[in-house]
Amino acid sequence: MFTQMQIVEVELGYSYVVEKTQIIDGVYLEVFKQPGYDDGAILYVGNDEVLFKWNDEAQYIFSELDTAEPIELLAILAQALKVLA
Repeated sequence: MFTQMQIVEVELGYSYVVEKTQIIDGVYLEVFKQPGYDDGAILYVGNDEVLFKWNDEAQYIFSELDTAEPIELLAILAQALKVLA
């Protein structure tokens, strides 16, 4: 996996960090971090996007993606959809 970090400055004094990781061809994970706000993430699969909360459980699953059970990843994404509803 290849990870790229970028600091995005929206306006003077207001910025956030984006970590973009290519998981496989056509599948990317972007994590958004800003002090004072909950972290968020977007999983890009081809032209589709899944927005979800980036928490300790999601971080663990993606850090162990090579050995994670598919059902664990689906559970994280399913929780994300509940948060967005």
